[in-house]
Amino acid sequence: MTVFQTAEYRAVYAKLFGKGKRFNAIETARNGIYLQTRGLALRRLEFWAQGIADCGGADIPNPDTLDDLWASTRKLAHMRSGAVLAQIRADSPLVDCARADDWTIEPAEICPVTTFPDSFDEYVKSLGKNMRDQIKRYPRRLEKQFAVEYELAQTPAQVDEFWAQLVELHGKRWRARGQTGVLALPSRRNFHRYICHKFLANDWLRLWRLKCDGRPACVLLSYFWGGKYWFFIGGFEPELMKWSVGTCLFSRVFCHAINEGATEFDFLRGAEEYKYRFGAVDREYVNLKWFADAPRGALLRRRVGIEDAFMRRLHEKFSAAHQ
Repeated sequence: MTVFQTAEYRAVYAKLFGKGKRFNAIETARNGIYLQTRGLALRRLEFWAQGIADCGGADIPNPDTLDDLWASTRKLAHMRSGAVLAQIRADSPLVDCARADDWTIEPAEICPVTTFPDSFDEYVKSLGKNMRDQIKRYPRRLEKQFAVEYELAQTPAQVDEFWAQLVELHGKRWRARGQTGVLALPSRRNFHRYICHKFLANDWLRLWRLKCDGRPACVLLSYFWGGKYWFFIGGFEPELMKWSVGTCLFSRVFCHAINEGATEFDFLRGAEEYKYRFGAVDREYVNLKWFADAPRGALLRRRVGIEDAFMRRLHEKFSAAHQ
């Protein structure tokens, strides 16, 4: 299971975005698949929070329950016009189940992942020569120029403060390009702020801020769950770009993550170049699709194709903005 399929994440999603959706939880011992139905005339089956969460699917640690999980999923799908199960790890046993039932299996966005060794020093040594030098030199250079503060949000008041600054910093770069950015909608901002507070209570939130001379320079939002970090989004002050504030804060976050026992840092969707400088390698994901052999199934297939094309263009712009 991913952090986006936890009960806490699902509860906030259902509360804020549940109108008009029907939710299903297919659960067996140690396994679960959480699905929702949306649409009126063209009803589709998908994962809870699909489109907001970065990764869907479910890990299947107990293969003995796989057949029951898939049979229930297939039954729900066949009661609708189609099913679109997005962002499932390519090595998930669900993929073999879908293939056996002649579902369409399409490549999804890759998720670069950095695997952590036992110490931060070992991690730095594993990087390329230029990046090793930058991680050591850039923070020292920054501290010579500014009064530098690294802070981890630990109270509800800090969460609200850091989150507001993240939204502002993230939006600055998008507005400079004449675009709105992925946090432009108030409903989405409200949702992710709720998640931050919910995860803070569980000690899953890792919301970091870097300040230079008392001014917010960079904010990075990650979650620590299941022994790994899940990086969700970040923002930095464009005027301070030449000081590599992002590299400085990522370095501090990685050191903290390794020290608290994280085994990897999942950058989630998108092949932005900066992720690979930090030692990330691609993890492949797929989408599973099935459409009813009926007029409504054909209509839904066309609609999903249009939606997919739009999202590809959006993500390409988003990735380009972070190169």
